[in-house]
Amino acid sequence: MDDYAGRVLADRYRLPLPPSDEYEHTETRAFDTYSGQEVFVRQVPLPEVVEAEVLDAEGLPEGFTARDRGARRPPTARTATRRPSDPVVRRAVEAAQAAARIPDHPRLDQVFDVFAEGGSLWIVSESVAARSLAAVLAEQPLSPYRAAEVASDVLMALRVLHAHGWVHRNITARTVLVCDDGRVMLTGLAVGAAEEALCGYDPVPPQEGEGGEGGGSGVAAAGGRRVGEA
Repeated sequence: MDDYAGRVLADRYRLPLPPSDEYEHTETRAFDTYSGQEVFVRQVPLPEVVEAEVLDAEGLPEGFTARDRGARRPPTARTATRRPSDPVVRRAVEAAQAAARIPDHPRLDQVFDVFAEGGSLWIVSESVAARSLAAVLAEQPLSPYRAAEVASDVLMALRVLHAHGWVHRNITARTVLVCDDGRVMLTGLAVGAAEEALCGYDPVPPQEGEGGEGGGSGVAAAGGRRVGEA
C-alpha cells in the first residue's frame, strides 16, 4: 500500500504518487481497495465543451454513425459516476462499457470498471505483466520469426473482436502488449471506443435482440461484480 499513496479514484482505486517533476499519470498501475488486487488505470480527458459536428453519413468510415450536435456541458463533478447526466459523456462511458462486455480471451485484456470523475473518463483493466511493443522495439528490433509471432497473436485478437462485430481502430505499438511469458495481448479497445463517442461517432456494433435498460449491460468489476449491480 505504501506504493499507492497518491490520488484515490471512485473511493476505491489508489494511484501511486506521480514524480515530483511530472503531472499526474494518465496510464498507471493502481491498487483496488475493494478486491485487494493490482489493476491498471487509463485516463481519457473530457473536453470542457464537446461540439460533435453533424457529419454526412456518406462521408463517414465504415462502421460509424452520425450523431447530433452536442451541447455545452456543465462543470464536471468531482465524484465518480458510471451514469453521467451529460449525454455526450454518457455515450462515451456506455461505449467503453460495451467494449468491456466482450467475453474474456487470452489475447485481449479484461476491463473491470468504467466511470467519469474530475473531468476525465477512467478505464480500469487487469494488470498484466507486460511491456508495450513500443518499449520492446525501443531496445532492439524484433527478429523476423518473433515479428511473425506477434502479428499472429494480434490477428487472433482481431478475429475475436470481429466475431463480436467490433472494429479496433486504436492499434498502435502502445496498445500491443508483449507479456513476460511471451504471449501478446491487444488492449485499447475501450479507450478508443470512448474517444470515438466523444467525437460524435457511434463505435458500438448493433446487437441482435438488444433491449433497453436491464438488457444485461454492465462492466465486470474487479472481484467478479458488475457495475450497476447492488
